[in-house]
Amino acid sequence: MSQIPDDVEVIDLTGLSDSSSSGGEDDNGSMGRHEDDDSGSEHDSESSEIEITLNAETRAQLQTAIATVSEARLRGVLKALVETEVMFEALLTRELVTLKRGTADIVPRWESCANCDEEFDVNTLREQNECVFHPGDLNPSDASLIEWDAETYGPMDTLDNRHQYPENFNWSCCEKDGQATGCVRGEHRPAVARKRKRIEE
Repeated sequence: MSQIPDDVEVIDLTGLSDSSSSGGEDDNGSMGRHEDDDSGSEHDSESSEIEITLNAETRAQLQTAIATVSEARLRGVLKALVETEVMFEALLTRELVTLKRGTADIVPRWESCANCDEEFDVNTLREQNECVFHPGDLNPSDASLIEWDAETYGPMDTLDNRHQYPENFNWSCCEKDGQATGCVRGEHRPAVARKRKRIEE
């Protein structure tokens, strides 16, 4: 085995996901599942005993993993860390939770705007022109309907076509095409339901 340089940090990932239920340290002082524990063999294969040296490559791969892992798994990892690591809980609380301005209510810090879908900090002062949006509906332009071959390409008025061919649609509020910047400006407004997003059918 090659010698590990003195200036790198080594972390032992042995059985991290099972540390809370493993029954403590083994004879060697390491945390994890005992070898004679046959339960959850499928899980054992997922949390194989590995040792990782933290360096530029591992940090780059971690960033890639964060960007590509499923939202459900990432939320599960965060939840587990919050429940077991006080420092991690404090850091996430500082980032994701705040006091609602003018009250003593503790609320989630980030909201999605009901008008423009942009994420905003609920505890910052609202600005008059921070939200730019179209209040109307996006409809196919008369010219695009004439040129569109529905028998070959299917219906023109679909969500995919609005994203792929915005120039072929017009906003009912201002008659500008789908590429135009919003015609109304105002303050961000939290959605009525936190997970609700406006979807043009």
